This record gives sequence, structure tokens and C-alpha cells, in this order.
Amino acid sequence: MNLGTKKSYYVFSKTDIKKFKEENNKPLEYIDLIKLVIDTNSELLKLYELNTKSVEISKFNKNDSLIHSQLLKLPLEADTDFDKILVNFNETKPPKIGKVTKVDKATKDLTVINDKANYIERKDFEKISIKKILIIGFSFMTVFIIVIGFVLNQSINRGNSEQEKLSQELIITQLETSGKYDKVAQKMKDFNYPKKDIVNMYLENGQFVNALKADKKAFTSVLDKIDTMNNKEQQEALNELKKANVTSKKESISLDLRLALLNKDIDFLKKNIKSVDSQALSDRIVKLFIDEKEYASANEQLKFFANKALDKQAKQAEHDDKKQALTNKVNELKKAISDTQKQLDGKNKQLSDLHKQLDDLNKNDKSPDKGKHVDDKNKEIDNANKDKNKISDILKDQQGKEKEAQKAVDDFK
Repeated sequence: MNLGTKKSYYVFSKTDIKKFKEENNKPLEYIDLIKLVIDTNSELLKLYELNTKSVEISKFNKNDSLIHSQLLKLPLEADTDFDKILVNFNETKPPKIGKVTKVDKATKDLTVINDKANYIERKDFEKISIKKILIIGFSFMTVFIIVIGFVLNQSINRGNSEQEKLSQELIITQLETSGKYDKVAQKMKDFNYPKKDIVNMYLENGQFVNALKADKKAFTSVLDKIDTMNNKEQQEALNELKKANVTSKKESISLDLRLALLNKDIDFLKKNIKSVDSQALSDRIVKLFIDEKEYASANEQLKFFANKALDKQAKQAEHDDKKQALTNKVNELKKAISDTQKQLDGKNKQLSDLHKQLDDLNKNDKSPDKGKHVDDKNKEIDNANKDKNKISDILKDQQGKEKEAQKAVDDFK
């Protein structure tokens, strides 16, 4: 294995492999790189990793010039010769544009033209003067040299441009990986990236305040990104924006509406229906109103941002709730009737027992107070009958109401 001795540093990007992330931006010998890749490959094989993972390896010299960049997919077989695969990382100098190859080609093509000119000279010497031959030959050579020079220059410029772009992207990736987002933004400005790309970089990294500072017009993009997060993350992001005071009054209300939605603050949402500024937000609020059975508010919100599907859902939910309320009333009355019937049955049993006791007094009481005992028992029977009559009246009333409630359910459409 031919190993280099000059230390360089490596950038590992576009990967979720932990070992590469830990070694990012560290000075490494070529042999250390090979060992790192072999160890990582072995670990992935031990884990029986079925899905391939990738890493983009980029080598820089001490002057931050790109030496070589290569995408590697793992795991590979255990006996893979990584030294052969990664041999280009053993280079210590940035690659040069292939000028010699292109010049050689131009020379060969020029030789062909010269040969053709010589052929014409031999074939038509009697018809064409030496002067004309020289003029034709020089004309061919001049045109060809100009064309070759232009093509070669274009190739060199294109190669330099591509290398420069790759180098810029790697610098940006390196800074972004280390969390230096403000420096990333500054570099992107230096490299003439459009403002939209800088905003997107901030958004992808959850830097919503910085995204708005970079472009005040990015508020909608910021909200769209926040809407994709879970509830807890949304609350944190929205509160951070409010605290930073980087929004207009109208935009601040939009933040408040989203926070109220997350907190299910129905009263606030009802009061600010007219302040809703987008279809997406309106739809989310309508869904919450439906879930909370606030159908009147749902219908009011739909007047400002129509949604046929949600309108149908709201009407169906309200219809089902009304029918369920009627059914619940019938069930409540049936239970009440059952309870009242039990009371009536208990009162009838009490009266039956009292009459038996009265008969027993009349037959078996020999005491001087028999008359008083009989009178007292009759009073008990009278009171029990009064209670029975009251219970019977209640039962009849409940049965009437139950009949009406059942009819309302049957008639409901």
C-alpha cells in the first residue's frame, strides 16, 4: 500500500454515519482514512445493515484547496480493497485541467491538415502555384488554430468553473455541518448565491428568525416550513419569532392565530375569524371547530375561505350530533322510566306488606290499644298510597316524554 505522508483534512458530507461525523474536518493521514473506512464498513456488516449508506468524502490541503472528492456507498464485502477504491485520496496536490491532452489532440488534428495540404501540393502541382498552396495551407492552419484555441479555452474555463463551484459547495457544507449558519450565509453572499437559496438554507436548519432577517418577504415560506413540524416544535418556533420581534403587526396576528390553534383557544379563534390570512390556516381552524362541535363558528370561517369537503364534513357532523342528542334523550328517559318503575314496584310491595300487617292486627291483637294500632297502620297505608300515586304520575309523564322523544328520532332526517 503506497501511503502519503503529508497531513490533510477531510470533509465527510451527505451522510448519517456517526463515525464519519465524528472525524469531520480533522487532519488525517491517507492510511488513517483507509482505516476509518474499513472500520466503518466492518461495523455496518456486523449490524447486518441491509440498506446502503453513503458518504461524500472530500480531501483538502492546508490551503483549503480541493484535492479530490468522491461518493462512497457502504457496506461493501469484507475483502474489498479500499486502497484501490480510494487511491485518488493519496494525492497531495489539487488536480490540474488536462491542458496537455487537449493540445496533443490539436497537434494531431493539425498534422492531418498538413498531410492533406501536402497531398494537394503533390497532386495538383501543375495547376496550383506554390503561392496559392501556401495561402491555402496557412488559411487552414489559421482557422484550425483559432477554433482549437477557442475550444481549449472553453474547456479550461468550464473545468475551472466546475472545480470552483464544487469547492464553494464543500466550504458551505463544512460550515453548515458545524452549525455556523451566519458564516454560511456570508459565504453564499460572497459566492453570489441568490437570496432565496440563503433563506432556504436557514429554513432547512430551523433558523426562522435569521430567515426573516435575510428576507422580510419570506414570512409565508417560514410559516409553511413551521406547519410541517410537530405541535411542540411549532410552538417553540412561533414563540421564538414573536420574541424576536421581526414581524409586522399583521404577521404577528398570524403567529397568534397559530399559537391559539395549537392551544385550542376557541374564544380567541372565534374573535379573530376575519384575521385568518390563508386557506391552509383556515382549514386547520375549521377542523378544530368541528372537533370541538363549534359548528356555527366553522360555518362562519368557511364564509371567508370556502372548502367544499370541510363544509360537507361540518354539516354531516352537526347532523350526526343532533341525531345523537335526540337518541341520548330517549335513552335517558328510558333509564328514568326504569328507575321510576322500580320505585313504584317497591311502593306496591310496601303496601302489600302493610295490608298483611293490618290483617294480622285485626285478627291477633288483643291489647287494649288495638284500635290505636289499627288506626296507625291505616295512616301508613294512606301515606304509602299517596306516594304510589305521585310515582305513578311521574312514570306516566316520563313515558309520554319518551314517546315524543322517540318520535323526534324517527322523524329526524
